[in-house]
Amino acid sequence: DNTGKWKRRKNRELQEIFNENNITKTIKKIRLRWAGHAMRSQNSLLRIVLEQNQVGKRSLGRPKLRWEDLVKRSVEDLEGGANWKDLMMNRDGWRISYEMGWS
Repeated sequence: DNTGKWKRRKNRELQEIFNENNITKTIKKIRLRWAGHAMRSQNSLLRIVLEQNQVGKRSLGRPKLRWEDLVKRSVEDLEGGANWKDLMMNRDGWRISYEMGWS
């Protein structure tokens, strides 16, 4: 069923597909693993895009959450306020923190 379009799925559907009890925890785990990879990639287009500030006018109301905000919140849950960028730059230290946080 590959139509090339995005399909909205409920958490229960994702739990069945991935055989996971807590799909939200799995998504956070994957996000943090990818964030560590992205932050350690020096001088890459990926890192430049992730770190650049948005230009333009903001809409009214509460600002939308950025990817960086989600990563920061997840790291704070694991490490209790550590600087997430510095933490991810140390690959071995990040791996230990990451594994201990999800065990």
